[in-house]
Amino acid sequence: MKKDLFEPELARHLGPVKAPDQLWDRVQGAASAGRSVSSVRTGQTGWNPAWGWVSAAALVALAAGLTVWLNREPSREMTSEQIAVRALSRTPDQLQFRSADLSELRAWVKNDTGMDVPLPVRTASSVQMVGAYVSRKKTTTAEISYRVDGTDVALVVSKIPAQGDGRHAFVKGGSYHGANFQSWTMRGQMYTIASADARVGCLLCHSAGAPGRL
Repeated sequence: MKKDLFEPELARHLGPVKAPDQLWDRVQGAASAGRSVSSVRTGQTGWNPAWGWVSAAALVALAAGLTVWLNREPSREMTSEQIAVRALSRTPDQLQFRSADLSELRAWVKNDTGMDVPLPVRTASSVQMVGAYVSRKKTTTAEISYRVDGTDVALVVSKIPAQGDGRHAFVKGGSYHGANFQSWTMRGQMYTIASADARVGCLLCHSAGAPGRL
């Protein structure tokens, strides 16, 4: 009896009601904000233009750093022996001055570098002059290329502080990257000869071959 009396009244008070418009606007705003956060965090939906600029800037910085690394200068200056061995790989077309005349080569080197290389007026018949190249990276060096009986030879000359009385003084000899070399100082200049056989290279100045001291 009592149940029949209360059911109509409960149905009237507990029935479905229309939600206010403001509540629906808040639900939509919250959902939209959630999608934006998810997009930034996961990168699965949507695209934030700001990330494009960040990526482009990072690529530019990487490219600039790589360019600097590739073009950086070696931490240590090359030795005269290393320069002489490298000069052996130069082809005649890569030389800055080409001449078979000793006097012309000597004059060109002196005019270009200020160094007077005491090349002899005459050499052994087996010696053939090719040309010269000047490098000015850290220390100015003159590279003179010639051939002895078909063997490539490089003579490298550079300035050094004056030592002793300026006479010929042997420095060292050895091999580097498959080539032999001999180095000495004379008149405030360093000289290095490099070849498959450095003793053959000495024929430029010594018609009888390398000096006994070498």
